[in-house]
Amino acid sequence: MVSVLAATSGGHQLFDLFLNGVILGAIYVLLALGLNVILGLIGVINFAHAAFYMLGAYLTYSWASHIGFLPAVLVAAVVVGVVGMVMEIGVIRPLYKRIPEHALLATFGLTLVAEQAVRWHWGDYAVNLDPPSFLSGGFSPGGFTFPAYRLFVVAATAAVVGLVWLLLNRTNLGLVIRAGVLDAEMVGALGINVPLAFTLTFGLGSLLAGLGGAMVGPVAGIAPDMANSIIILAFVVVVIGGLGSFWGSVVGGLLVGVVRSVLVYWWSPATELVPFLLMAGLLLVRPRGLFGAEGVFE
Repeated sequence: MVSVLAATSGGHQLFDLFLNGVILGAIYVLLALGLNVILGLIGVINFAHAAFYMLGAYLTYSWASHIGFLPAVLVAAVVVGVVGMVMEIGVIRPLYKRIPEHALLATFGLTLVAEQAVRWHWGDYAVNLDPPSFLSGGFSPGGFTFPAYRLFVVAATAAVVGLVWLLLNRTNLGLVIRAGVLDAEMVGALGINVPLAFTLTFGLGSLLAGLGGAMVGPVAGIAPDMANSIIILAFVVVVIGGLGSFWGSVVGGLLVGVVRSVLVYWWSPATELVPFLLMAGLLLVRPRGLFGAEGVFE
């Protein structure tokens, strides 16, 4: 009887950890997808992506009490997307013809500036953000608990992933972006505004990062160092999924989230190490990642 109860308890704990991993994986998907859109389509190594993630979280925290949680999430994501477009015009565009390291260093510097600005405006301490009251409950079918807000994060991520895929693959804007990456001069000769398409692409990637940050507050809290703690992991997810691969970001994000969470059950110190071990092992047998294409930057 004791062994049966222990097995049931262990099964419930593993399920809870798996569900938490899916939630974290959904956040990683949004962050990595935005990063991969910018990296794969424009070729910019954007370290400021984590600053957009952080900004989305803090803007939601500031506005949720005034306009409501869900409107704050949407407005914060849009504002972050606009900030990303402004940054692309003023900082990134002049660096397109230079070596990639220049954009990397510029965006890394902007991340440091953004972190200090957050500390100056919101303080040095972590803050908590509660989900809206109608998402604070949960469902408990079969003895397993499904928190409403966490289910909302998964559903919202799935919807956003579907919309972004449709945008990039079933619209004229997506066609222009992909064609502009392959041959910007030819597309420009046809009278298409390629710089505008790149700006919109950068804004889309930034919006996805801001959306991930906006939804992470009730799950993991909000802190000034959240940008530094997430950016390397986001690049790890992109590398595991494959540079330039849309679905690679989705699979990589969910894989890393679930594995990190479930490993807490057996050996919690491995949670920080395992994403890097996954990346290193995968690169040894498949250098382009799970779904990456060869010659993305050629």
